[in-house]
Order: sequence, then structure tokens, then C-alpha cells
Amino acid sequence: MTEKPRKGWVMKQQWNHLLFLHYPIHPEHLQPFLPESLTVDTFEGQAWIGIVPFEMSQIRFKGLPVVPFVSSLYELNVRTYVTYKGERGVYFFSLDANHVLGVQIARSIFHLPYFRAKMRMERMGEKWEFSSRRTHEGKGNPAFHLSYSGGEKLHIDGRRTLVNWLTERYCLFNVHNGFVYKGKIDHNKWELREGHYEIEKNELLQPFQYTFTEAPIAHYSEVLESYIYPFEKEAVQAGE
Repeated sequence: MTEKPRKGWVMKQQWNHLLFLHYPIHPEHLQPFLPESLTVDTFEGQAWIGIVPFEMSQIRFKGLPVVPFVSSLYELNVRTYVTYKGERGVYFFSLDANHVLGVQIARSIFHLPYFRAKMRMERMGEKWEFSSRRTHEGKGNPAFHLSYSGGEKLHIDGRRTLVNWLTERYCLFNVHNGFVYKGKIDHNKWELREGHYEIEKNELLQPFQYTFTEAPIAHYSEVLESYIYPFEKEAVQAGE
């Protein structure tokens, strides 16, 4: 796929062997877990929580080269979908990563809830084995372990389908110290496959105190390059 020209980005990343796991949840249950400024987004009345394991590589800031040994990490994020003043985006409840410096940079520069974790990711035949246990002080130590692989390629058109709604998101929102932060993210459209998985342990959903009765839907992506833009911020208005 041909890359379109991009201007103004500050960081470039490559996302590898990524799995989307999405769990349906009632929006009324999920809303209290969000900052007051943000509203849970729904597809046909249904809210979703996503768990996303992957490898991040080729990390570099604009104008600087990729530096070996500090340009890749494993990541595991827990996310949902929100609106702010009518704009749709992603909200992260947590982002676990196995790179101490990367966690510190993300927390200090982007004010995102990154946490240190002990992680392992390796190829086992046709599957990827991924395991994580959070080690960040004061943030508990939830564990997550699964194996997964990609299946048949999905032929996704431009219609408003659930898979498009879940994955084609081009900004994130966060609220920190009285400010709403908006971060634009740009990339080509996802080239997705069916996701196949076996979950051995998942303690990431426990904080939501919700009985998930349906198995998650899964989608797999082999590789995608992404571009991060400077975050915009505005003060939270009274009543938000």
C-alpha cells in the first residue's frame, strides 16, 4: 500500500503482530469509569472494551534516527471508545509496556497511563505467545497470557460496520490535571485478518466489576506504520 505524504508528526512507530480483542459491555456500566469530560461511544447502542497486545518497533522522534535497543517494546493496552465535543476517539485505561525508559517518556510527555510490566512475546509455530504481568509500583499486578494468530483476510469496504468503527480511530483523548488532551494519530487503513486466540489468563478486566458473558471478537494485523502528532490541550470547563 502506498504511503501518503505526512507533515507535522513528532513520532513514528511500527505496530507488529497486533491482536484486537473486543468485549461488549453496557454503556451505562462503563461511563462511570471515564473522566466526566468524556462520553462513552457506542455502536448500535453497544459499548466495547478492547484489549490489544502487540510489538512496537522502529520508534523514533522526527529528525532523529532509530536507536537500537531503545526503539522497540512490547505493549498491552486496555481501551474503549469515547466522544469529546462530538469528536470520536480512543480512551486508554492502561498501557502496559516492558521498556522502563519508554514508560517514563510516555507518562511525562504524553500524560498517558503507561505502566511497567514484565512481558514475553515469541513465535510458536503458527501462533504468537504473549504474556504480561504488571510490575509498576502501586498499580497492582494483573496478569494476561494468550496465544493468537491471524486467519483469513477481511475485505472491508467503507461502510459503517462494527470492525471499521472499532479500529479506524485517528485520535485519542486523555484527561490530566484539569486539561483534556487530544492526540492525533495517522496511518493507512488497517489490513485486518480474522483473529484466532486461546486465552489462558486475563486479569485486566477485573477492575470493571462486570460479568462478561460473551467471548470477545478478534481481529489481527501483521504490521502497520503510525504517526503521532503534537498533543493539543484545553482546560476542562466547569460541569464537564
